[in-house]
Formats: sequence, C-alpha cells, structure tokens
Amino acid sequence: MLRRTFGWIAVCFLGVGSVTVIFSQSPRSESPRIEAWKLARDVIQESATRKGIPKFVAWSTAREIFPCSGHARAGVPGVSTHNLLDESFHYSPEVAARMCQPLTPGAGSPPLDSARVMWEESEHQPSTIALTFPDGAHLAGAFWNPVRRSADSRNGKIVQMAIRLGDEVRTRRIRIILPERLRTDSAVCEPPTSKGDPAAADAPDVPLDEFFWVRLKPGERYNGASCGDFAVLMAFHLVHKVQGRWLWTTFWWDPESKEFGGDRPRDFQGTGEVPRTWRNYAMDASFDSTSKIFNPWRIEERKDNCARCHAEVTVYKSATSGAQISFDSVTAARNHFQ
Repeated sequence: MLRRTFGWIAVCFLGVGSVTVIFSQSPRSESPRIEAWKLARDVIQESATRKGIPKFVAWSTAREIFPCSGHARAGVPGVSTHNLLDESFHYSPEVAARMCQPLTPGAGSPPLDSARVMWEESEHQPSTIALTFPDGAHLAGAFWNPVRRSADSRNGKIVQMAIRLGDEVRTRRIRIILPERLRTDSAVCEPPTSKGDPAAADAPDVPLDEFFWVRLKPGERYNGASCGDFAVLMAFHLVHKVQGRWLWTTFWWDPESKEFGGDRPRDFQGTGEVPRTWRNYAMDASFDSTSKIFNPWRIEERKDNCARCHAEVTVYKSATSGAQISFDSVTAARNHFQ
C-alpha cells in the first residue's frame, strides 16, 4: 500500500496486544464496536464554534496548533479552526494541549513541534518518550466530496461510491441531487455555473440529505466548490484513547451495509439539518494493529490495517540494541514542521 502520512495522529501500538481479531466475512466482535458507536455519537454532536458542525470537524489541525511558541504549556488557548474541510487530522483539546508539551522528561526537552530535528539528527535517540495522551483524547480525519450547484437544477453529481463487502471493496454509482429547498441561490453567492450531471440509468438518485454536508459560506472554498456549494462527508476516521489503548474506528457512507452497520444504536444521530443522516455511515473498529481494518474510500488503506500503517511510520529502531521506540503520534508529517 502507499505509505502516506495523514498528520499528527496519536497512535502508540507497540506493545499493545491483540484484543480482538476481525474476520472478513464473519460478524464483527461486539466489544470494540459497541464502544466505537458510543464514542462516535458524542463527537458528532454540534460543536461550540459553528452551528451545524460536529465537534470532530471543528477541532484544530496541527497547522493551527503549531508553532507552540506563544501557547501556554498547560493548554493551547486561542487556537481556532480556520479550515473546517482540511483533510489533515483534527485534534481534540486534550490532544492539542499535549502536543505543545515537552517530548521527553527533563529540563530543556523541546516541545513536539520542534522535536523532529532532535529525533532524526541526534546521535543517541532518547531511551524514553514521555509523549503519551490521556484517556479521553480523540483525533479525527474527515474526507469530503464537493457537490457544486448546477445551472440546471435538474442535474446533480454522479459519484463512484466505494463500499466494503467483508475485506473486498465494491463500487456503487449514484447521483447526488439537491432537495428543492437547497436549490435557491443565496444573494451573497455568485450564480451557479456548473453544468452538473443529468440523470443516468445506472446511477440512482440519492438526495443530498442522505449525507452529512456543509454549505460553503462566502470566502470558503473546497476543491472547486465555493460559496453556496456543498462539501459532502464521504468517510471519516475517529481514534480514541480508551483505558490506555487507542481504539481505531473508520466510517464510510453505506446505508445498506448490515455487516458494518447492523449493530448501530437506534439513537445514533448527530448535528446537521438532518440528524438521522449519520445512521447512513457504516463502521469498522478495532484495538488491534494486526487484523484488517480499513476505509474503502481511502485507496491507500484498502485491505490493510490503518493502525499498523501509521505505527510503522513512527517507529525508531535502535541500530545497537534492536529496541523500538515509538512516538505516541505520527511524527512523519513533516509538512507540519515547515
């Protein structure tokens, strides 16, 4: 698989034993999934910073947390999310605070944003890494698809939806259409210029309200979409620190999946104009870094284990002792240090 970095993800899987094994075609183990639905339900509720935006989307990215200079050691006051649709990882306040604390114990240890140079260039890498996050820490990544308003209101956008059947990835072709109430142009936005896609026999129409979406405000842009257009949530990761372990969970749009959505709580809903739409997302979850857990929407993750992948790019292997030292965060995101 492609070895991409996704930002500073809290992940410390060295020494974590196999908690549950996920088999591709068998029912998913209940314990991590029950916990995963519960934790997700909390972070998809409305944030305190913008109406209709879930907490996990409003959390800060590393680009907004770093540099740490000027932030208090005990927290990260004044941090605000400038780009809600940034597909880098977003960090809960507990994680944001920890990311500006010293990397290792002892006086003079650099904070995390300036630690990479020390880590890579030091002749003797530190034997102890104090970078751990408290239980209740969360991080998230959201992956969007732009849906532009069409000059012809009858048209929509055809999307190839990636879904899972066991460990196999399938594609379903749909056409996302705007409900009548959202076809009215805002006076503050330019008229639509996109031609859009006409109806197609092999692409059934799916109303936008079957997804969680964000309507772009004046000045906001996303991948060709601008004021009055929509960013549609296709998939997302949520990672939670639970009793000293990281619980990896990943969601993708597939309202028909029984394998990955049949155990969804009946009251699973969140913020947005249509709270029930969160029930249309399927989910996989595991504490384990050896079994397969991946998001079909993320090509580089398919048929792999996202936890193991991220752990591999954070590990320093000692040339003399064979020991492995891991950051409790993905330190390979070099762009966050530039």
